[in-house]
Amino acid sequence: MKAKGTKLIKNEDADVGIGTLIIFIAMVLVAAVAAAVLIQTSGVLQQKAQLTGKEATAEVSSNLKIISVVATVASESATSLDLGLEISAGGNPIDMTAGKLKVKYIDADYSNYTTFTYSEDRQLDGDSNVLSSGELGNLSININGLSPVQPLGARNTSTVQIIPEIGNMVIREITAPSTYGGNTRYQLFP
Repeated sequence: MKAKGTKLIKNEDADVGIGTLIIFIAMVLVAAVAAAVLIQTSGVLQQKAQLTGKEATAEVSSNLKIISVVATVASESATSLDLGLEISAGGNPIDMTAGKLKVKYIDADYSNYTTFTYSEDRQLDGDSNVLSSGELGNLSININGLSPVQPLGARNTSTVQIIPEIGNMVIREITAPSTYGGNTRYQLFP
């Protein structure tokens, strides 16, 4: 079966003139302005999102890790604590100077920020006040020097909070054993 032919209508008339040209140019300009606004807005939002993401990652990731707690013992009470520290995997370096790092000691009768001394057991970067990845730091707290704190006696519990400039606070609860067994150094953690 043969299809019947269809006739196409030829319309060769077109709108030509200054008015049509002005409308065409106006549409192109509006589209260009809208595209420029969208590109600029998306660029600004991308920069803010990246900055917020970096700040959130730095705040959320707990960079500091306590790997050991060793007590110096005198008269069956811990008189000072030595905390072994390292940076967690993927963590950023932490400034361990007293102005940038806060240490809070809490026992049954006392809760306050305390002074500490910091040293590095294994130093890789040349700066002895910055704990970097792969280094081992030592934070010492003299419990005897805190007033009205009593030395950490047998079966007592205390808490140490380490608050870095950036990142999460690290909390370690320390429980003294039933007896120190006459030792002058006693490992409380791990």
